[in-house]
Amino acid sequence: MIHKRVDRIERKEKLIKWYGWIVILILCMTPLVIVLLPKLMLNVGRINKILRESIVSETTKIRGDVANITWNKHADGDLGCIEGDIELQTNGHTPILCKFKKYVGPKHNQTIVVNKTDKLLLTGTYEDNVFLIRKLENQSNQYVYTTEPQVSVY
Repeated sequence: MIHKRVDRIERKEKLIKWYGWIVILILCMTPLVIVLLPKLMLNVGRINKILRESIVSETTKIRGDVANITWNKHADGDLGCIEGDIELQTNGHTPILCKFKKYVGPKHNQTIVVNKTDKLLLTGTYEDNVFLIRKLENQSNQYVYTTEPQVSVY
């Protein structure tokens, strides 16, 4: 009989220890979930909106030589952006202002190889007298760059 009582007491102690760790874990995790999860969800929604709006439709093609080009990189947390302002000289000798904008993750933060006097074939669309680039094909070195984001949120 003494052995049965000892077994019951040991079982209860084990259950109390096990439930105690679960309670402690829940108490520690609850503030993290209440505070951090809404902030994380707002950030994910903001990034998804930026990525959706960055997609350019492919309606027009233009071809020409690069007259002037400037590149700029900036980061917003883990979301990086490569921006390029390109002045393209077409056969009609009218300069066209073009904008290249690509969102990238930290591992894909590479530069675009386009120099002055390179011949480019651009596809994209016009918006407010600026040509928004969807795909850039450098015909001098056969490199092709797209503005599709190289980052995803899931």
